[in-house]
Parts: sequence; C-alpha cells; structure tokens
Amino acid sequence: MKANTDIVKIGKHCVHVEMYQQPQNTESIIMVNGALATTASFTNCVKYLSDGLNVILFDLPFAGQSKPHNPVGGIITKEDEVNILLALIERFQPTSLLSVSWGGYAAMMALAKSPSSIKKAVLASFSTQLNDGMLRYINGARHYIKVGDVKTAANLLNQEVGKYLPRLLKYINYKHLSRLDDQELQQVCFHIEQILSMNDTDYEQLLGNIEIPTLFVNGKLDEYTTPEDIRIADNYMPQCEFEVVPNAGHFLDLEHSDARKRMEKILRGFLIPSAQERQVA
Repeated sequence: MKANTDIVKIGKHCVHVEMYQQPQNTESIIMVNGALATTASFTNCVKYLSDGLNVILFDLPFAGQSKPHNPVGGIITKEDEVNILLALIERFQPTSLLSVSWGGYAAMMALAKSPSSIKKAVLASFSTQLNDGMLRYINGARHYIKVGDVKTAANLLNQEVGKYLPRLLKYINYKHLSRLDDQELQQVCFHIEQILSMNDTDYEQLLGNIEIPTLFVNGKLDEYTTPEDIRIADNYMPQCEFEVVPNAGHFLDLEHSDARKRMEKILRGFLIPSAQERQVA
C-alpha cells in the first residue's frame, strides 16, 4: 500500500509524515516510534489496521526521512517530542494513538494534555518503572556510546531487549545502530538521561490526567517492560486495560508470526469500531 507523504513544518523543525488512507475509513490513528526507530517499524501495523483506520506515521527531526530536512546539531528534548506530536494531532485530527517502547513517554505526556480528537490509545512495550533489566541495558548502552564503542552498544540491544528478534532483524538493527552519527548518539544519551530523571510522582500525575480508554500491551517474555510492572497504572487511570502477548518479548509483533497474529487481534479488537470489525471478518 502506497503512502501519501508530506514534510510538515512545526516550529523550527521539519517532520516527514506518511499517510495510509482508504476512502471507506472514517477514523484514523497516529503511531509514535520508539527511540531512533523510523516509520518502517510500523510495517506490520499498517498492514493489519489500514483497512479499518487511516494510518499516520512520522519520523522525528533527527531520524529517518525527517533528518535530511533539518539542520545538523541541536538536541530534541522530550518536551520537543511532545509538542511535535501534539501539533501533528492538531493538524490531522486522529481518533486514536499507538505508541511503542520509548515512544510511550512522549505519548503519555501528550495524552495527559487531553488532545480533543483522541478517543482511544494503546501503549505497547511501555512501563513506568525502570526495573533492573532496563537499567542494566540503558546504563550499558550509555557507557558504550560515551566511550565510542558503538558496535558493542548495537550488540547490546540485540542481546538484551532484542533477544527474541529473528536473525535478519538483529542484523538490520546492528547495521543501523553501528552507523549512527554523533548527533544521533548524543540524542540517545540525552534521551536516556531524561528517562532516568523521571520519578514516580511524575508518572502518577501524568497517568492520572489520561481520561480516555487506554490499553497497555506487553510481551509475556519481556524482562524490561514487564506485564506485571505496568499494572501500577490501574491505580491512577480511570479507564485502562491490559493485554499480554504470549511467547513475545519487547519487540512483540516483529519477533514471530504468532506474535504478529496476536497483536493484530488485540489492536483490531480495541481500536476498530465493532461494526467495521464484523464487516472485515
């Protein structure tokens, strides 16, 4: 399916946007990437949601197809990410939102501001708690990046959060991460520092301000954003649900076909209006 593309100017940044549209769809979804990921990471989601929802994807200014349109230098803060996301929501008026991994931080902060068009949200592979496994991974990655050993940092991703990925995706991850330039590496380290600086009170306030139905999806085998850790959200959010993908780790539907089928069922069941779902079935 071919996307319509555009470069959207938001403040001083230029953002590459892809829109997958079907004439019969009346609702749309915006998807928020994890750290340094690009629109390509949502290939599966586009395939199994685009017949019921128009899909909006974007690359942050330092990543993917946005990068050539932005000047070299400068750090994108978490607040910048939130402002970009809110501006895109205001422009395209999506009715739902899906985030993955570290994209959940910007998504959570944006949802806490109650953008009027968003009626439902899914936060996948997200946790408000930095457990021992995640701290081991991000501190290790930060160390190797700071000492200039980027290839070891790339291997660390595949050994830790990416341990259940197929060999081809591990190879693609390694090639992508080992070729990051200085600006991208500085962005990674800055992002890690921002996440480490957040505390429980920050999360409690943000989650408490999210009033729309929100679904958390985690992999049963994910040791870094575990299904158990995210259930603390139930203490603060008026409308939240939880789903667990069996035999899947942090990367969920990218890991194997059974996880992809399970994610498809979960997302369609939660996001696509029931009348449309029955028609598709």
